[in-house]
Amino acid sequence: MKNGFSICLIILALLSGGFVTAQTFEITPTTGYTFSSQFDITGGTGKLEGGANWGLSIGYTPNEFLEFEISYNYFGTDARASSVYLVEDEVTKANLHFLMGGVNMLFPASEKVTLFGGLKIGAASLLFEDSPNVDRTRFSLGFQGGMRYYVSERIGFRLQGTLLLPIVSEGGSIWWNPNTGTNISGWSPIVPISLNAGLIIRLQH
Repeated sequence: MKNGFSICLIILALLSGGFVTAQTFEITPTTGYTFSSQFDITGGTGKLEGGANWGLSIGYTPNEFLEFEISYNYFGTDARASSVYLVEDEVTKANLHFLMGGVNMLFPASEKVTLFGGLKIGAASLLFEDSPNVDRTRFSLGFQGGMRYYVSERIGFRLQGTLLLPIVSEGGSIWWNPNTGTNISGWSPIVPISLNAGLIIRLQH
């Protein structure tokens, strides 16, 4: 995750280099639901079950139409592998951590409502409790869109849909059992789509 944090810092430094100060900072704890994701593996299919996720985002806006953001998201679930190379289905606990940085375009609809959409990049760490292999950090892309509703100058609510894509090269191992590897086919077999809500805490300058 250190590499992911460094990537996020570099992104924000490059993107914000032309701005001296930010108009506002927003700190937003979030929670929501991540839908199940099924993908091809060697000789069968793999699946990440759906479940709750948690996260935190920190953003700042140099103007009312642009926001730079760093976000962290956690998703814990069960991973299931079904393959002709396995005697029986293999099930293990999976923990996904995403550390991302990027840009949101803002579209103010009124004084209280702002629509937004954005792109972010960073790192995804896939940790499987039954795997002897520790390093599962991968480059990741993310897309998000939603709306914000402000009940005051300091407090608001955020609703959004998010798509996070850890990039795994074809044939790379996701996790292993004691006898054989469980390999993937495709560049991004894991497609965690999430719906989230958050409480916005705005700090203005």
